[in-house]
Amino acid sequence: MTSEVDASARRTRNVPAGDIAMSCRVRLARNLADERFPDWATECDRKRVFAKVRAALEAEKTGVTLEPVTSFDAQHLEMLREAHLISKDLLERAAGGGIAIAYLEKSPVCIMVNEEDHLRIQGFSDGLDMQTAWQRADKLDTLLERNLNYAWSPRLGYLTACPSNVGTGLRACAMVHLLGLRLLGEIEAVVRGLERMRLLVRGIGGEGSEAAGQIYQISNMDTLGVSEESTVQRVARISGEVVRQEYNARVRLIQESPLVLMDCLARSLSVLQNARLLSTVEALEFLSAMRLGASLGLFTRLKVLDVDKLILLMQPGHMQKGMKTSLMSEERDEVRAGFLSRKLANVKLKC
Repeated sequence: MTSEVDASARRTRNVPAGDIAMSCRVRLARNLADERFPDWATECDRKRVFAKVRAALEAEKTGVTLEPVTSFDAQHLEMLREAHLISKDLLERAAGGGIAIAYLEKSPVCIMVNEEDHLRIQGFSDGLDMQTAWQRADKLDTLLERNLNYAWSPRLGYLTACPSNVGTGLRACAMVHLLGLRLLGEIEAVVRGLERMRLLVRGIGGEGSEAAGQIYQISNMDTLGVSEESTVQRVARISGEVVRQEYNARVRLIQESPLVLMDCLARSLSVLQNARLLSTVEALEFLSAMRLGASLGLFTRLKVLDVDKLILLMQPGHMQKGMKTSLMSEERDEVRAGFLSRKLANVKLKC
């Protein structure tokens, strides 16, 4: 075991930031002047907003097609939510709700219509390339603004349904995997530090969710009195510092607590290869350890991208869509366990 841990310590010096920073998203909240916010609007009001947004997209020939939420089946919508393209909140606002998705260089841009605000324009990117995510969202925002009269105040900026978004309406978010800090017992201190710097720290599912699998979302709290550019730069910079802390935690974990690390990896692999029932949360916890081990090169035939794919495919919407059927909760747990067991059957821990 010692030789593999020593080799892993050397490899850790070259761990890509993307092994820790999984993805980033920049979201712009916009509303139309002279239209009631979705929560106060009638069904007729929301449908009118939907029509205006669709016409604006068509006028600019963006190639982005807006479709009603009701045109998607339940499993497809769940898949979009699991991929963090749409929110749970949108699914509960079917009348007048809309979704538009396009792909730029394999990364999506997405518009949600009549969620909490009339428009939620989102740009995505891999790793910590938050500037690109912002540019993608901003480009679509600029095209829409040519044809839509946004609710805007010279004193406050963009007006939003929730006062916490007034100003830029921008939320820059980095999704990071921080299992090393958790295993060293340092994650709580890091989270408290981020909150003191007025950054929001949430779980993988966003607002109100737990950090299952030690995957966290870090985003800005302030939108008033700041510029979009400075906000994006600040969140990217501080998230980069968190990535550096996680990187150092992994180095120390290998050097100072190799048995703790190897035990975590061995237990996780054993459960995933042999369990008969696995809930989504349980599977995510064990796959989190597999992701860490893959990043450190401690598993055979397993890469970080393989684990990221499994994290997505084992979730309820993706799993049921792949099987083209609906399953009860316990049936899903059984299918999930079997799926992960097959996918990881040939993986071994280097020891």
